Amino acid sequence: MSRKLAGRPATGGGATPPRATAGGRDPAGDAARETLPGRDVPTPAPCGPEAAAEIAPPPSPALPTYAGTAVRGRRDARRRLQDLHVRLRTEGGTPVRRALAVGLGTFIGVFPVYGLHLALSTIAARVLRLNRGITYFAANINNPFTLPFLLWIEARLGHWLLTGTWPPVSLENLRDLDLLDLGRDILLGSTVLGLVLGGALAALTWVLGGRTGMDREFADLREAAAEPYLEAGIRHWEFVRGKLRFDPVYRQILDLGLLPRPGTLVDLGCGRGILLALLSAPVEEWRSTPPEQRSRPAAPTGMELHGIELAVSAVRVARRALRAAAKITRADLAQCEVPPCSTAVLLDVLHYLPAETQEDLLARTARALGPRGLLIVREADAAAGGGFGRVRLAERLRALSRGHWRQRFHYRTRGEWEELLERHGLEVDSVEGGAGTPFANVLLLARRRPRPGTPPATSPQTLD
Repeated sequence: MSRKLAGRPATGGGATPPRATAGGRDPAGDAARETLPGRDVPTPAPCGPEAAAEIAPPPSPALPTYAGTAVRGRRDARRRLQDLHVRLRTEGGTPVRRALAVGLGTFIGVFPVYGLHLALSTIAARVLRLNRGITYFAANINNPFTLPFLLWIEARLGHWLLTGTWPPVSLENLRDLDLLDLGRDILLGSTVLGLVLGGALAALTWVLGGRTGMDREFADLREAAAEPYLEAGIRHWEFVRGKLRFDPVYRQILDLGLLPRPGTLVDLGCGRGILLALLSAPVEEWRSTPPEQRSRPAAPTGMELHGIELAVSAVRVARRALRAAAKITRADLAQCEVPPCSTAVLLDVLHYLPAETQEDLLARTARALGPRGLLIVREADAAAGGGFGRVRLAERLRALSRGHWRQRFHYRTRGEWEELLERHGLEVDSVEGGAGTPFANVLLLARRRPRPGTPPATSPQTLD
């Protein structure tokens, strides 16, 4: 995959997002929210240029020539390894090609050609333009634990196919066994077993890939949005790709078709800036496709993107990845003013705040919205039974893993969230926000109430 960072549009304004109630939150964003009120936090960081200066890395000292050469060599080596990792993770990325890679790897793996599986998998996948990593991973179906069983099945299957009878299993038969006949039986048995087992696993991979996959257009958009995070490191790139693939909220926001163009979007508690990266992703193929031929709406263009985040590490990652495509401000959501905007986003943020702070933040956000301004909120529904129970369990385990034994959360029911937003002069519609996940999330779409005599706004569409 080539890096197109220079080609990212300078839309100005941006961010990094926390995300997904229990469905897989952004750890960097969570780290930010750990420093919100009620968590024994130091004095909040300033908002604006002071914040940028505060987290800017110190200048690197001058290095001797030989040391500078060594550093550049290490950087080049890391870049080459990174490029290799990206190629292995993205080549042959369609569901059909991934399924074929699993089938091919399984077929190669059942053959008892020990020591050659890697070479055969790599060459065959390269020739057929399949994913080499998946192919070799599938070839490891033949390993020290499965080897005896595979050889036994192959030998018996091959003998049955050639003679029509199953070979007797006894010590006398083993003493009289002809090695040439055994090799013939294993070769035939391996071929048949590889075709059957490889075909079955390929079909299973295709079925499962279809359920968790995405259409080609959104897959391209996802890759373009994640690519800039390579500058921050492979783990950030992998995290962003995974979030965009498995967390439905990003696709859902695009599908609703409610984001303004042009306009200003502010992502409050943006974490790494995943939503902002998605909205600024340079995918010309997506945007040039006629709307009637797209399976889903395109990302809005011409938006000014702005993100607000408190975690220093998340801000660094977001600024490094988004650059001029979005403005990232380090500030405490409990205190900072929300800049004027046409759209504000709060994804999995409010339940980390005390109830009174939730009220205050929503009041400031409502005041910042322009006419017909839209506030998008995703939160857990405390009245959703088992789905909400899984949210609480996942959040508690995550807090314990970070050492926050006394972390407190402030959840509300869907009705309570709607009532809270309406108290601040907003008209609220809500849709399910956890489709395809085991978690009970709700997506709340709140608009500024129109002034008397203003035509009513279009209601958001209902998602399938």
